[in-house]
Order: sequence, then C-alpha cells, then structure tokens
Amino acid sequence: MKKTILIILAVTLLLSSLSFAVSFSFQDMDLRSAIDEISKTFNTNVIVSSEVNGTVNVSFEADNVEKALEEVLLGTNYTFAKLKEAYLVGGMNSPDESHMVLFKSKVIFLKDTYPGTVYDLLGTLSKYVAYSPHSMMMIVDADKSTMKKITDMIAKIDVPNSNRFFSYEIHELSNDEYQRFRQFESTDKSGILSFSNSAFNIFKEIISIDGKSDTFGSVVLPEIGNLEISSNDPPMKMSVISRENSIGATVKTAGNAIAFEMNEDKNNHVVVSFKQANKRFLMMVNVAKTPKEADMFLPSEKKNTTRLTIFAKSSPADNSYAGRVTYGSTELSVVGEGSFGPSSTPLIGVGLFANLIDEMYGTIELRMYNAQIALYAEVEDTTTVGAFKLKASLNQELTLNGFGNLNASVGIGVSLWNIDVFGGFMGEWDLPQPYVEASVKYDWIYASLLWKYTGSYAFGLGATFTW
Repeated sequence: MKKTILIILAVTLLLSSLSFAVSFSFQDMDLRSAIDEISKTFNTNVIVSSEVNGTVNVSFEADNVEKALEEVLLGTNYTFAKLKEAYLVGGMNSPDESHMVLFKSKVIFLKDTYPGTVYDLLGTLSKYVAYSPHSMMMIVDADKSTMKKITDMIAKIDVPNSNRFFSYEIHELSNDEYQRFRQFESTDKSGILSFSNSAFNIFKEIISIDGKSDTFGSVVLPEIGNLEISSNDPPMKMSVISRENSIGATVKTAGNAIAFEMNEDKNNHVVVSFKQANKRFLMMVNVAKTPKEADMFLPSEKKNTTRLTIFAKSSPADNSYAGRVTYGSTELSVVGEGSFGPSSTPLIGVGLFANLIDEMYGTIELRMYNAQIALYAEVEDTTTVGAFKLKASLNQELTLNGFGNLNASVGIGVSLWNIDVFGGFMGEWDLPQPYVEASVKYDWIYASLLWKYTGSYAFGLGATFTW
C-alpha cells in the first residue's frame, strides 16, 4: 500500500512539474485585447499602461506568461517588467509613472569609437539611445533585458583595431585670414606646412574666424592599401598610400600636385596650402589610431563670444581711458563702450557691429556725451593686395543740432608678423591731414602710436580679453 501511495505521489509531482505550451494566434487584433487574453490564459495579473495601443499579427506557442508577452510585444515600442505579483506593460513615452519601473537609464563612455558610429550599428536598438556628436558619451534608456543587449553590443563595437583613421578638412580663407596665416607659415619647395601642437592650436584659432567654405571628411584605412579621395568644392583629388609604418599622400589640384608623408606616432598632421582660380584654400590632413584622435575639429555651430577691450591713450592735449565690450560673432555683435578723461567729455555708447560685405565692417551706435545724444555710424574696409593692406573708413555723427563733421581715413600699409605700419590721410572730409600709425600686438596685449602732420601724436596701450 505504501509503495502504491509513493508511486502515485511521484507521478503527481512529475505531472505538476511539467508545463504544456499554449498556442496563440492574433490576427489584426487589438494589442490591449491580446495582452488581456494572455493574462486570462495564464491566470496572471497584467497591468497595461494607458499609452499602449495598436494591432498585432502573430502566432506562437508559449508555456508561461513572460514568453507570451515577449512574443506579442516583439516589434512594438513596448516592453514589460515583473512586479511583486503582476506584470507591467508600457513604453518609453508612458504618461504615467510606469516608465520609471520599466526603464532604467545608464551612461556609457566610449573609448575608441564615436557615438554616431555606434548608434548606426545598433540598428533597431538605437531608439533606446541618445548621444551628442561632440562627446564620447551615450545615454541608454531601456528595460533590463534590452539594456543588456545594448551594452553587450557596444562592448563589441567600441574596441581598438589595426586600421588607421584618416581625416581631412578644407577651409577657404579670405585674403585677410590668409595674410594672418602666413605669420606662422614654414614652407619648403613642396609646399608642405607642418606644425607642432602649440602652433597648430594657433592655426586652428585663425581659420575658425571667418571661413567661407568648409569641407570635412573622415575615412578608415587598412594598414596596407590605397585610397583616392575627391572633392568638388574645391575641385581636387587626393591619393593616399597606407604603408606599414607611414602614410603617403598626394593632393592634385588644377594648378599643381603636392606630396607629403605622415606617421601617426610622430608627424600625424600636415597642413597644405593651395590656390584654385582666385580662391585660397588650406587643407588639414590627420592620421591616427582611433577616430577620436583623427577628427581634429568636429563641425559645430558658430558660437557667440564676449570680448572686452581696455585702452589707455595719451597725447599732449588729453589723457583718456576707454573700454569696449562686444558680444556676438564676426557677422553681428552687440557693442557697448565708454570713455573718460580728465579733460575730455565722458562718452557712453551702445550699438551694433557687423560684417557687411566680405572685409567691410560697419558700426552704428547711439552715443551720449554728458546729456547730449548722438547717432554715430562708421564703415571701415580692409583690402589685401599682395604684401600690402589698404584701409579706408568713413564716419558721421547725427546730433540734435544736425550732422557733425564727416570724417574719413585712407591709408596703405604692411603687416609683418605682429606689427602693422600704415600711412595716409585722415581727418575732416574737406581737410584731411597726413598721418602715420604703427601698432604691435602680442597675444592679448597691443600698443599703437599715431602721428599727424600737424605735429600731434597719440600713444595707446590696450588689452583684449575673450571668453
């Protein structure tokens, strides 16, 4: 008898441990109704978030509620999580608090691969990921199982490899920028311009001032192989040969061909200057072991900057002090200025400063001398002709008493390193006086000396701070 009871008990336990799959077939069925049927079939409480909607077309077999929910939610934007004695179904945009239960956020910092590349390779999982193109950080917002899939995939993608990363940038420079660039230029017969890291940063600052046309590119090179890169604006071709320890490249333009060598351990960037028609271009080429090192500059929007200029001027007639603040870009800035001196009339002004046409700049300000208001307007143009610079300006004031004197300045000069020397005529429109002006600038400090034909002079010393 005891033996029979033991056999019956063993069979009962065996049957209770076995699970039988249930077949489901949902054709154009409302998703909420399908989840409700799964809930009733497995006698399990399933809470559905208010945002869940749509239809489902799927047939499958499942032996438990979790397997059934996975199948019916596959391909939708919804997921589920297990609570104490129930299941919760919802999505990333749930209007209630279910999102906090279903999804967890995680920040992943990449080492060797850019977020944009990872994002593309994640495929359908990319909808759970957000990133900034200017950082190596990705934010993942997903349920537990999806989070694991994403982190596992990123771990396989974000690894160093044996390829080389090759990037190039082409910038069109204005004549003024080209002259400034020549201050740092060191060329040989092949036209190659190489820079140390510190000088390259200075060069980066120069070309970011007012580039008219920028072209960016980045490719992956095998350790040994050939590649050809073409550009339509400006028209040029670049042949790249990847060797075991170095890379050789040749830039072919309508005018000439420029060849150079690079090595990612030592000379990993080169700057090439070339001319197409009447335009001047600078091409920066870089090679590195990781894409993070290869992209020297990421294309970014122009940012507004704040500049503060403080200037002290001394002359036999007057000693004065001036301050000028501008906020904006080289295209358009808000200007505020003020000046005072022991024997001069205090001035306070506010207005706009803009790049009107190419190198022609204009200022319009509302000024106040003590209690008198004046509208001030000035146009200044600088043109480079070979090694010479031509400068001209015209300014006019409008007060309550009418127009003031029309003042003009016309001069020609040269720029040598950080020194500018100009000579010409300046003063009232109908009575200009010869003048000579010399200025020197070092980093953020500058000084100037202005001498007029009448024998008067003015010496100034100033500083400019930018942030």
